[in-house]
Amino acid sequence: MKPFFPLRKNAETLSARLPSLRAAALQTAFHVLHGPHPRRRAGGGESFWQFREYRPGDQPQAIDWRQSAKTDRVFVREKEQHKAQSIFFWVAGNQGMDFKSQSALPSKKEFANLLALTLALLYSREGEMIAYAGRQRPGHSEKTLQSFEHLLLETAEDTPASAALAAIPSHAGCYLLSDFLEPSETLTKNLAPLDGRTHNGWMLQILDPAEITLPYKGRMRFENMEGTDSHLSENAADIATAYNARILAHIEKIRDLCLKMGWRHRLCRTDEDPVLILRDLITRAAHIHKSGTI
Repeated sequence: MKPFFPLRKNAETLSARLPSLRAAALQTAFHVLHGPHPRRRAGGGESFWQFREYRPGDQPQAIDWRQSAKTDRVFVREKEQHKAQSIFFWVAGNQGMDFKSQSALPSKKEFANLLALTLALLYSREGEMIAYAGRQRPGHSEKTLQSFEHLLLETAEDTPASAALAAIPSHAGCYLLSDFLEPSETLTKNLAPLDGRTHNGWMLQILDPAEITLPYKGRMRFENMEGTDSHLSENAADIATAYNARILAHIEKIRDLCLKMGWRHRLCRTDEDPVLILRDLITRAAHIHKSGTI
């Protein structure tokens, strides 16, 4: 049995971080325009779709008297049908996600959490069902959102990617947030459960700007976040060009993988404005939905 006090300490630390994450996500969501995902059929949504003539059985309150007054016929106002989607999220929990090159920047994990919670808030506001992959049932209640926040902020190692992704049902939407710095072969294996099951997926690759440009000079030792590997460079500037080519090639492999799966990829730098990232995601998603490619 695990001792009680360390568990209590972790719970208190987690609780202290919740208000700041929720406040940041709410502020970000406030500045982001997010539209619903309507189906072009009559239903109980809020958006106007079309006028049609009154039929026996229609509710009197559905009659649009202004439109009816223009002719000798009676018209009702139909609204779009809104069918709730299930949107699943997964955020990498490996130690590498704790990296940040400057104290003024958020860590990759913090940045990913902000994007994930803001998206969850926006989708939930529109009546969509959200869930943390492999850990939570879809829902859009306040209880679901609170549970989602706790799962984002848990300090324990996250559910393995392969297990979490295998739990995402067919045809659901999903957002995977990670630095995706593991070998492309590993990524392909982890994503195999979803290949062909859903084309409504996003890979948001979260990177610190220093991981893209390697802006260091002089003698430096590079270590991974786990402390299991290191490399000593006499002059970091000498390897910057080769490193930059390698990281850009890796990012391109991730894009190609998304393209083959019918998914979308977005590189997100932790020095970017998250509002602009989210607006870009929403604009691209709306365009794809309108064109009927998903």
